[in-house]
Amino acid sequence: MSTHKSASSAVPDSPLPSPKTSKCNASAGDIDAAPQPNSPSRRSKRLKSDIPEASNQPQANGDAVEPKSERPQTSRTRVKKEVEEESEFLISIKAKKNGAVKQEEPEVVTAKATKKRKTKEERETEVMPLRPRTQGLRMFVGAHVSAAKGVFNAVNNTTHIGGNAFALFLKSQRKWDNPPLQDDHRDQFRQSCSEQKYNAAKHVLPHGSYLVNLAQEDKAKAKQAYNSFLDDLQRCEALGINLYNFHPGSAGQTTLPSALTRLAKALTNALAATSTVTPVLETMCGQGTTIGGSLTEFRDIIAQIPKEHHSRVGICIDTCHSHAAGYDLVTPAGFKAFLKEFDEVIGLQFLRALHLNDSKTPRGSHRDLHANIGTGFLGLRAFHNIMNEPTFEDMPMILETPIDRPVSDTSKPPTTDTSSATAAHEACASEDSESDLSDPEQPPKKKQTKGKPKKPTARVIADPSVWANEISLLESLIGMDPESPEFRSLEAKLADEGKEMREKHQEQHDRKVETEEKKKKKALEKGQKSLVDMMKGSSAAKGKKKTADS
Repeated sequence: MSTHKSASSAVPDSPLPSPKTSKCNASAGDIDAAPQPNSPSRRSKRLKSDIPEASNQPQANGDAVEPKSERPQTSRTRVKKEVEEESEFLISIKAKKNGAVKQEEPEVVTAKATKKRKTKEERETEVMPLRPRTQGLRMFVGAHVSAAKGVFNAVNNTTHIGGNAFALFLKSQRKWDNPPLQDDHRDQFRQSCSEQKYNAAKHVLPHGSYLVNLAQEDKAKAKQAYNSFLDDLQRCEALGINLYNFHPGSAGQTTLPSALTRLAKALTNALAATSTVTPVLETMCGQGTTIGGSLTEFRDIIAQIPKEHHSRVGICIDTCHSHAAGYDLVTPAGFKAFLKEFDEVIGLQFLRALHLNDSKTPRGSHRDLHANIGTGFLGLRAFHNIMNEPTFEDMPMILETPIDRPVSDTSKPPTTDTSSATAAHEACASEDSESDLSDPEQPPKKKQTKGKPKKPTARVIADPSVWANEISLLESLIGMDPESPEFRSLEAKLADEGKEMREKHQEQHDRKVETEEKKKKKALEKGQKSLVDMMKGSSAAKGKKKTADS
């Protein structure tokens, strides 16, 4: 034991360098000087000649430099490193000969765009109403405003344009999955209506999702549509809203009577599952298999709903849709006849609301194209009829007219932040677009023109002052004499603004009618020829039979 201790104590302590120090400070000469057992040197001649071998040369102070110890490298590692160095050297020599050495391009640093803060004046302008609300009127006119970032914002957006009624979407109208109504949003909506004196039970008319088709034949899709529909009705009751407008849907590939039955059954179930809200069916333009173009279709739907629910079933007249379906709302006599037919077929007790829109297309066109008040084929006279009809008193009358204008139009700068108005206008896109949808679940594919470059579309913004001005216009018609110079001048001015638009769509309509007439005539001639051929064939057969008998 003592011998072992003395032997170990005789060895001087020489602390080993840390791996990090050895790796950083070891030179090429140190590597060669380190013992490499069982590893023959395979360095290239050029590299070996370029790197001087390490030697124990004395330094200036006379001390000898001892070679630094390093963990021996394996043969494979050394060979790999030498090959990489050789390759890099050869590549650099070749690049210099070919002049292919590229200079590194300086990195371009893009400055981050900062959003400009609004001034105090701009913020005050946004809050300031475009027009004050008119108090004490019998007619309650408003617009379909945005409810972005919360349904309670629809109240402020209505006040901003001076409306006495309003429509909104209770959730996204273009997707099925939506988060539930938040309690604080519900409370803020009720509080805002109370503070700003809006009767949510009478003068608020939410619009249903464009995806919902309660007449859907497919059971899975029908269930999905019903669940979304019922969810909206329940949101109405939570918000204190008693009216809910929606599109009747489409028959699709099925018969109209079967579609009406499915719709009536879905409505009956929804009415049984709720207690206060009234579903309001909207009149449609009668295009394709869409339900609601004829008043008789609403009669047939209501007839299949139990009578105990009739007090909670309503109809909304959309002026553009009914005009496009073929009803005369322009002449005083035609307007009175329409109301009389409505009362006889359905019953005026079912009328609960109106959508006020002019039409870009002629009467009976079956096209759903909204125009601004007085500029379309309905003209100012039709809206004078409406604003002076006692039947419509105390009903929500909702504008869904276009409010977009080109950004380049600087003659009338926007007086407010139009983001909310843009959202509302986009929400009504399916009604303002120029595409005809016979089946809302299967929109037509856009035609692609080959070889023709796409025309650049001008960027537009929503201008809510359009609605503010139209509300003022409609309210001014109450009690106005339609034969007065004031009315005549206003009517002519608005008609002149929409002259080019009407001429364009009249020409399109005339071409369409002409094409349809040609098709009918061709089909009739083909049918007559077929009938003549059949008669000739029958006569020839009889002649052959007589010849054979003789």
